[in-house]
Amino acid sequence: MTLQAKRLIGLALAGTCLSAPVLAASGGTSPVPDRRIGYVMTSEYKAIWDSPDGKLECPQGINNGPREEFKILFPDDKKFTILESQLARESEVWFPKLTPQEKLPYYDSVAKTAFGVDLNDKVDANDYTDPDGNKGIDNQTQRAWGCTANYRSTSYNLGAFNNWRKYSYNIIVIELTEVDDLINDPEIVLTTYRGMDRPMTDATGATYLPGGTQRVDMRFGRQFVQKFKGKIVDGVLTTDGADYVMPSAGNGSSVADVRYYGTRWRLNLTPDRANGIMGGYMNIEDWNSAANQGRSTHHQAYGQAATPSIYRALHRNADYADPKTGEMIAISTAFKVGLTQVFVEHPSSEVAANVSGAPATASASRE
Repeated sequence: MTLQAKRLIGLALAGTCLSAPVLAASGGTSPVPDRRIGYVMTSEYKAIWDSPDGKLECPQGINNGPREEFKILFPDDKKFTILESQLARESEVWFPKLTPQEKLPYYDSVAKTAFGVDLNDKVDANDYTDPDGNKGIDNQTQRAWGCTANYRSTSYNLGAFNNWRKYSYNIIVIELTEVDDLINDPEIVLTTYRGMDRPMTDATGATYLPGGTQRVDMRFGRQFVQKFKGKIVDGVLTTDGADYVMPSAGNGSSVADVRYYGTRWRLNLTPDRANGIMGGYMNIEDWNSAANQGRSTHHQAYGQAATPSIYRALHRNADYADPKTGEMIAISTAFKVGLTQVFVEHPSSEVAANVSGAPATASASRE
């Protein structure tokens, strides 16, 4: 049977299997016949809270971008060689330093509100309250990124790169198993995979349709497989923390996967969709590699994202230490994610038998 035929059958079944409730152990009903349901990620945004005019969280204004910083460092009234200016600046982008740059002011957000999840089960002095009133939110990238145009709700990049999870390398699939009830269930398992099929859309290509099929990559995508223990309360799934490697290929051919330590999910579930927050402690060096390899300095200027200044801000606000060395290597962050229901197709046992059974952890070295 061809993949297209499978997808058409899956779409037809979406209106039958998913609409037929099954009596759950808790006395509720579940639209999941096999105690499992899959979703493919169809949108992902860096979750930064901002006010309409920015004055509340950025009273000193929005941070300069690469072009503005270049003019400050190398003014037109002086002469500089290419080595002293362009090449020196580009070297700083690729090999950033933590030495403060007094000539280049960079302002942290002073907001008290942030999107995210509680990553450490504590309410600390630096924690936020989310728009729904939940306290203990860990999202220090709100501080480091909140006054940078590239990450704000008005950013061109939020709309322009909403398709980045459609790239074949970046497709993320989650599968919920041991599910008795999508409304209330005290114990479920969420497993992440890298998918191998483009998400199914309607004829316009603008709307993602439930009922598609996603084959999961168990040969080259084992590092992206991770299991999270969780529960569902009033239709909201929350998980415990686990390390996670997120596939992250740039607009071209560059690949720079990003490690997130202690990752947690909070998703509103329906039989057709899931949406909410993925939060974790983002490895700063991974982010720097992904940001620089994925987009040139020229493209960073579209969103006024001066990566050397942002790099210093991330380290200044880092809140996760390497368990072995004590070095601060990561910063709490959050993503707004949207997912659409799919049927997850696992490889045959013959193929799976040739693959190591233990998921890779996000703490694995990438040196």
